[in-house]
Parts: sequence; C-alpha cells; structure tokens
Amino acid sequence: MLITAIKEQKNKNRVNIYLDNRFAFGLAKEVLVDFGLSEGQELTEEEIDKILKKDQKMKALQKCFRWLSIRARSEKELENKLKEKGFAPKIIKQTIERIKELGYLNDKEFARLFVEMRKAGRPKGKFFIWRDLKQKGISEDIIKETLTKFYSEKEEKELALSLAKKKIKSYGQIPGEKIYQKLANFLASRGFGWSVIKEVLDKIFKKI
Repeated sequence: MLITAIKEQKNKNRVNIYLDNRFAFGLAKEVLVDFGLSEGQELTEEEIDKILKKDQKMKALQKCFRWLSIRARSEKELENKLKEKGFAPKIIKQTIERIKELGYLNDKEFARLFVEMRKAGRPKGKFFIWRDLKQKGISEDIIKETLTKFYSEKEEKELALSLAKKKIKSYGQIPGEKIYQKLANFLASRGFGWSVIKEVLDKIFKKI
C-alpha cells in the first residue's frame, strides 16, 4: 500500500496517514519520524502493524503520564484506566512496566502517601484505610507494611481522641449514655476499631 498523503491533525503532535488515497489511521509525529515515513512510500501489512503497535504504546504512555500529573495512582488504577480506554492487554502490560522502570509508579510509595494524606486530611481509622487501599489494588503485604510503618497505634488513638473531642461539642445537653453511643457510632463510621474507640471514650468520660 502506498502512502499518498500525510496531513497534520488539529492536535499538532499527530498526523493522519492516507493509503492509496484513503484515510488509514492517525499517528503520533514521533512515530512518523521513528519509522521515517513519507509520501510515496510503500508499506506492507506487517510494517503497518508494527507502526500501529508503536503508536498505541506511545498513546498509552502519554495517557498514563497525564493521569499521573493529576494525582498519584496505584498500578491497578492505571491498569483499569487503560482497559477502559480499550488498549490491548499486551500494550497495557508493557506500558505499566515502562512507567515502573522510569520510577513514576510504585505501589509502596503510593500507599505511604495515601496514608499520610488520610491522617492529615479527613482522618480515618486503619480499617477504612486498609479497605480503601485494597480497592485501589494494593497488595495486603504492602498495606500491612505501610500501616505498621506510617500509622502507629498511638497515632490512631490520638487522631480518634482529637475527632471525638471536636464532635462532642456538637451534641449539646443530652444524657451521657447517649453521647457515649453517638461518639462510638461516629468513630466507628470513620473506620476506628472497637479497642481504639473504647480507650478514647474511657478517657473522655473520665474527664466529664
């Protein structure tokens, strides 16, 4: 098949390739240069297949960098987003491996940042953080290691106590038993375990 025209797209980084006077496919300019494509050049089916695969790899890589520029992602999150965009399994695997090689994808670092953000923002107990990381495709080993290193039992209790002290001010003049139950339910809704909740409430009610 003969390349009869190469036309720039609205996206200045891509071009349209016409074969035998008919539109064939879009292509990144970088791929165009890599393969040395030009008008009047003959292409075999095998060559076209290689060109399109290279373009898909580049497109997948660019999309991942765009997503990562918005916020950190786990390996599973990127994999799922590439699947949603219709990339082939082989392209997805190669893209993920390439981004890991470049140092832009690390589930351990992602988990650490996630835990630190949860502690600094809208604090949650370990149960909910574990659940959220699991949903993002982080392995149980990494979750356990991260929580052990970066979210100590002492920190969790201090956060729960701070939240409870703030929350109790909103209850007004209601019986102590009801306040106890409300605070227990509130902390449970934030993912704190019963042992943490009990210790926190015991401290608060000793001072009331």
